[in-house]
Amino acid sequence: MAGSTRTRKYLKWSLVVLVVLLLAYALGWFFIARTVKARIFDLLEGQSGNETVVSCEDIGYQGFPASFGFFCDSLHVRDRKTDAVFDTPRLLAEAPVYAPWSVMATVTGPATLDNDAGMILRSEWEHLGGKLIYGRAGPRLVSYDIEGLTARFAAPEGRQGTLTAEYAQGLVRDDDGDLDLAFTVTNGVLRPQNNAEALPAVSVNLLATIDDGGALLANKQIRSHGLRGKSGILNQATLAIGDRASHIAISGRFSFDKEGYLDGRFSVELTGIDGISQVLQLAFPQVARPVETVTGLIKSFTGGQRTMALDVRVNQGRAMLGFIPLGQIPPV
Repeated sequence: MAGSTRTRKYLKWSLVVLVVLLLAYALGWFFIARTVKARIFDLLEGQSGNETVVSCEDIGYQGFPASFGFFCDSLHVRDRKTDAVFDTPRLLAEAPVYAPWSVMATVTGPATLDNDAGMILRSEWEHLGGKLIYGRAGPRLVSYDIEGLTARFAAPEGRQGTLTAEYAQGLVRDDDGDLDLAFTVTNGVLRPQNNAEALPAVSVNLLATIDDGGALLANKQIRSHGLRGKSGILNQATLAIGDRASHIAISGRFSFDKEGYLDGRFSVELTGIDGISQVLQLAFPQVARPVETVTGLIKSFTGGQRTMALDVRVNQGRAMLGFIPLGQIPPV
């Protein structure tokens, strides 16, 4: 009889403990799921959260008990300063129980971006995903990948065009205090005017490091003006056109002064400069004449070789090839 009583008490207290543990886990799960949401919203708002409005038409939490997640239907992001507005149907973010600091996100298209100047961009894709890893001081890594991108744009002056890309990905990472940047586009095709021919497919690859730039990510200051006073190395920047008949590769150390002007010395390898020049002139007609002038200067400097290696120096934004001025680079 006494043994039976002890068994019932044991079962009762075991049940109580189990219920308490389940309640504690549920409360903890909800707290962490809200933290995942807060981190995503914090990243979207940037450093000056009062200048950016992030809202959802409907928001909820999901993934219990195996993951911490939330969804945001009709995501709306507005920058009060520029009045730029970004809208997309759905954002879904989840973090596994064993690594709640690592958040995976997916965005459902189509998305629109417009501003009060009259610029409109509408994008669709097969897949758009991202990853956010948090450290003690803030984000340590932000990355994205996109497949099957189609973007249609309309400029204020009435010009309309289309950009497609087979694949693109990007990464920003705090690497022991330095900031690593990586960006890739595979087979990007620009049609600058809807009634014009498309330009040849272009592939881009960029890999760079900003010395002591990790704080820019932690403080969510990944904007061009945050580079002022910084230095680093451009490990690789390549542009390949079509079947790589035309190719440009740039590398070298660089720095920006307090006013944002670029200084540096860069090794430039060019193959098929005429093809590169043609694409730049068609893509950016407003700079067609300077591009044509620089192309002619480079060809005369190198004797018309198809493949050439150049040493380009930049001082306070002024780019020079030997004694030949290539142009002025505006400050960041």
